Amino acid sequence: MLCLLVLLGAAATATAQTAESRVVTTHHGPIRGYKDPDGSMYSFYDVPYATVPTGMDKFKAPLPPPTWTQPFEAVFRGVICPQLVMLISEPYIMQEDCLVANIFVPDTNDTNLPVVVNVHGGGFVFGSGSSIHLTNFVKNNNMILITFNYRLGAYGFLCLGTENVPGNAGMKDQAALLRWVNQNIAQFGGNPNDVTVMGCSAGGISTDLLTISNMTRSLFHRAIPESGCSYGAIAIQYDPIQNAKDHARLMNFSNVDDIAALEQFYMTVSATTLAMHSISTLSLPDSSFTFAACLERDVGVEMFLQDDPADILKNGDFPAMPLLYGLAKDEGMFRIPNILGGWLSKMNEHFSDFLPNELRFESVEEKERVANTVRTFYFGDRPVNVSTILEYVDFHTDVLFGYRMMKGLTLRLGAKAQPIYLYQYSFVDENTSPILFTNVTGTNHCEQYGIISDHNNMTGRTDAYINMQHMMRSLWTNFILTGKPVPDGSSLPTWPATNITRSPYMDLGPVVRLENSMFGARFELWDGIYEKHYRKPMRPNPNMPGSAAGVASNVYVLSLAVCSLASRYFY
Repeated sequence: MLCLLVLLGAAATATAQTAESRVVTTHHGPIRGYKDPDGSMYSFYDVPYATVPTGMDKFKAPLPPPTWTQPFEAVFRGVICPQLVMLISEPYIMQEDCLVANIFVPDTNDTNLPVVVNVHGGGFVFGSGSSIHLTNFVKNNNMILITFNYRLGAYGFLCLGTENVPGNAGMKDQAALLRWVNQNIAQFGGNPNDVTVMGCSAGGISTDLLTISNMTRSLFHRAIPESGCSYGAIAIQYDPIQNAKDHARLMNFSNVDDIAALEQFYMTVSATTLAMHSISTLSLPDSSFTFAACLERDVGVEMFLQDDPADILKNGDFPAMPLLYGLAKDEGMFRIPNILGGWLSKMNEHFSDFLPNELRFESVEEKERVANTVRTFYFGDRPVNVSTILEYVDFHTDVLFGYRMMKGLTLRLGAKAQPIYLYQYSFVDENTSPILFTNVTGTNHCEQYGIISDHNNMTGRTDAYINMQHMMRSLWTNFILTGKPVPDGSSLPTWPATNITRSPYMDLGPVVRLENSMFGARFELWDGIYEKHYRKPMRPNPNMPGSAAGVASNVYVLSLAVCSLASRYFY
């Protein structure tokens, strides 16, 4: 990959030559970055932080980055990992060896600057470090920002429990990036002992997983998991062997019960081919992701995740660190596009299909009883239709992120004390469109992340929006700098850490105020169900047959998922 990047960089450098440059000597070689047009920071684009193993080894952990002796021209090339390219709006180079990072450094001679590592979202099947636009957030705060790629879809998250496909390649990429930062960031003026990891959606899930992995101990010191967590089937594959079988069938491979043949099939399929079938894995009715992290089987290599995150959290087997932790009020708006795929009628006909994947029942009758209890709680005796869209949104808010995040929080605080600053983002202004089929406004998936990001066009934004953006950036910056969103002496509203009852939490809405017991009775409903029916994720065992319960491919939702994800803040 390095040779390709050097060749491509020659043309891009011609454009950058007029800009002031800075050369940083890393452990792998010198890197030349260029000052941005506004003169506030230097940008180092598409810097290799690790190397993807190739051929039959492509599902293994990343290898060390290349080395070089002449300055590497760190100009923008748009390298991305294999994915469904119709979701990418910027120029890009899609390739299998895609592990590159972007480093944004203030124009200062100061050293020991705080470092922010942002993990991109995209349901573990699309996105890139180049899709993250946060320079306006960091440029005036004397901190270093890093964005990066990691392997996606089956390429990054296939998990067979074999030596060739042990699992969690994409998460091991993320750990490799943090190790690169630890080794090299001081040369850019950063402090390796003052690193914050943040991200939303799959980026938030990743951030939370990174806090509990043995691979990342002492590599970062604060975390901002947004609209995502390490608990449940959005973060963990509960039957990775079955997922691998189902995904192979999408690619017309039928001999899925022969694990050796299944492994051989995947090892000979290109990462680009794998990517073309991944998007349908985001719209499963049971609120799971086909490709996420997995519990690894010991095959003699370093493991990213050795146990169920629920048990890791419960046992306190993680380093305590400050967390800024929360979600948007109406995350379930993310599922409104699925209405066009028939979800309203499907929920009326088979509501039990929409219970979370990590629940287990002794019989069909027991599952139906629980489903009826849940349906009555949210919808009463009314049908699921356009007149109950707000209830539909609440239900999907809870099963996707709400309960899972709150459960992860209570497990953490039940195991050990740590400062967690809990929030719900509920800001709307006069320009906010109402939720479909209603006259009620809401805050969709990851909107709290969107407001702090860069906007190329602020024309037409209300004063309320601009003021909220300023406050949100201040809160997030304060946390990165001090470990508290509202440090002592601040003019912002007092914000204490939360406790095991999810109290207090900050409601970040048109009126910013402290509230108690986030999700209230909605949390209690699900907590009672999970107490009785939670099942542990399966560790992949290639020597045993997989689960008999297959997962529907849901190819019919492909276009819906594309439209929904491309239009929301699923970074």
